Amino acid sequence: MEYEIIKDNEVEKEIDISILPAELDRFIDREVSKIQKDLVIKGFRKGKVPKDIIRSRYRDTLKAQAMNSLAAETFVKILAEEKWRPASQPRLLNVEEGEKIKLRLSFENIPGFDVDNYRGLEIFEEEPLPDDFLLQQGLNELRERYAAVKEVSRPAVVDDFVTVNLRITENNKVKTNQGKVTIIIGDRSLPDEVNKALVGVRKSDDIEVNVGNQTYSMSIQKIEEKILPQIDDEFAQSQNYENVEQLKEKLMEQVKQAEEKRVEAELKESLSTILLERKKFKVPNSLIDAEYQKILQKFNLPDSDVNKERFWGLAEKRARLNLIIDKIAEKENIRVEAEEIMNLVSSMGWKLSDDNRENVIEYIGSILNREKTIDFLFKNAKIGKRSRIISPKEAIKNDTSSVRH
Repeated sequence: MEYEIIKDNEVEKEIDISILPAELDRFIDREVSKIQKDLVIKGFRKGKVPKDIIRSRYRDTLKAQAMNSLAAETFVKILAEEKWRPASQPRLLNVEEGEKIKLRLSFENIPGFDVDNYRGLEIFEEEPLPDDFLLQQGLNELRERYAAVKEVSRPAVVDDFVTVNLRITENNKVKTNQGKVTIIIGDRSLPDEVNKALVGVRKSDDIEVNVGNQTYSMSIQKIEEKILPQIDDEFAQSQNYENVEQLKEKLMEQVKQAEEKRVEAELKESLSTILLERKKFKVPNSLIDAEYQKILQKFNLPDSDVNKERFWGLAEKRARLNLIIDKIAEKENIRVEAEEIMNLVSSMGWKLSDDNRENVIEYIGSILNREKTIDFLFKNAKIGKRSRIISPKEAIKNDTSSVRH
């Protein structure tokens, strides 16, 4: 086997591989042996079909399979020799056959970098949110949870529920035709243009909204307003409390526990930001796109120019942070045990099959390992105190701005 590196920048690699035809024949023989034991052809018993007949009858298929196997095996050897860490599967760009078989492969590589001075990072904890603010937030969330809705005939306003027949076209082609969909005006997961256009609509209106190269066509079916309950003794008793004071006492315990978790998450976010500021390197597009797709899926958003502009930078930070944390885990020998992974899989009620087992375990393992590494950094950090420099309302961050998942 011979190879030549055609492109060799920080993340993009392209290689030409030259292989003797005899090497391909060896792989074809291997493919023949794989299928021979189960092959049934009229006139021969199962597993007894001669190899030359198999070669003749399935020549093109065998050659394609052998070529893939040969390319994969050769690729692994080159990775080990060059000490590359692929971020994507290799793409076969070209095949030439002659005295030698020449394959051209391209793939994205994880750039080499090192991490140091990550113990004892200095972060600052702002004073907790005031108890009265936390209680009011808890009461507001409780009212939202038990809100009722009532259809109205007035024009729609922010926070109304608007049921629409929705169709999304892109470049004059229908991308989504969902029928009836209920939208909350002001939902930040929606494009701003859609939220603005829905304010003031009435039942039976038809509107079109352009968002980048997409057009949202909406036929208004129904407008409903939210009716929030009063938090009084009657409401408290419906929730199995003696009175509203007992409800507030229990709610206060819950919101303070939640605030402790929020403060810890905020500190870990600060750690993540420091790591990102210290380590700048080019991230493979395949890793960025994987994070971008997760963001779209989480918030049920379409892939569009607007959303790409909105979230691609965040996706790059998340992908780069993952690589940095993985490097720290490697240096500190931080590992997640198989039992921890299976306990989480079981607690989430996920079902493993032969088809998804390996992928699910790898995915869950990577998440747990990164969380364990962040916990390690948090325990070794220097945490100072400082007065709150933003309002309590501003402290409640939008999930779409966090560099941590």
